[in-house]
Amino acid sequence: MKVLSRINFLLKSLFDLKLILTNFRFFRNELLLKFYLRQRTPRFYGFIESIKTLKNSNVAIVVAFEQPWALNWLLKMAKKNLKKTSILVFDNSRKLVLRQKIELVCKKNEVFYYSLPKYRTRHVNRSHGMALSWIYTNVVKTLQPKIFGFIDHDLIPVSPIDFFKAMNAQPFYGSVTGNKPGFWSLWAGYCLFDFNYLADKKINFLYDFTKGLDTGGRNWDSLYSHFQKNQLAFAPSTTKTIYLPKFKNGMDVSFIDNKWIHIGGISYNNNFDKKFNFFKSLAKELALEPDWKRLLRK
Repeated sequence: MKVLSRINFLLKSLFDLKLILTNFRFFRNELLLKFYLRQRTPRFYGFIESIKTLKNSNVAIVVAFEQPWALNWLLKMAKKNLKKTSILVFDNSRKLVLRQKIELVCKKNEVFYYSLPKYRTRHVNRSHGMALSWIYTNVVKTLQPKIFGFIDHDLIPVSPIDFFKAMNAQPFYGSVTGNKPGFWSLWAGYCLFDFNYLADKKINFLYDFTKGLDTGGRNWDSLYSHFQKNQLAFAPSTTKTIYLPKFKNGMDVSFIDNKWIHIGGISYNNNFDKKFNFFKSLAKELALEPDWKRLLRK
């Protein structure tokens, strides 16, 4: 009995310790976010002035991260396929030289660019959540767009897209994610929102791993928990095999909403090198003929 009692005591102690650490991380992240949201760069007010004409319009927000080539492909395809929507690029890269290259890409594509205040961390989710929260608090709430969306920098629009039609009268739309029963949120890489619906709510794009939710999961209580998941439409995620002349065996490619190619693995893990030649060839094929469905083997 003494052994069992001791085991139970140790297990309870470990549980309590885990709970203490979880709560500590929660409040630490809240304090870090509160401090980060106040950061401004000298170009901030000029940037806000330059985009003020976009009020009450549709805006696609791209958080760039150290991949100028992928961003350039996204912006070129967006000119063809992203209808009635303006693009804002916010740079979250760690390296100054890559921020300079990404800014040049934006200038060439005539797209609004802003270099985010730096936040030093190797934690992927925290970095992304901090960036999205900063953008929402400092830019979106000031701009007051009609519909705004967060788009991953490696999400390539390969078919015509209309944000208004995609929303279909819902207050939000995108790919659903979550790995614990009873909790879900929109994937931060593709999520659209009706700004007026969010305007009076507490919005926080940090993660909430206690609920099994990735970046943006902190919005569960204020936003997603008020809806029944089975009563909403979400963007499907599928995998299709694309065949190219130089890649006759094909490669499996992730599609979001049947309109966006998701390259994947090109941020912190930098697995893009293995895929670069394939996607470079695919970009050339789509530049010649935009119908990507012809590249599926019949």
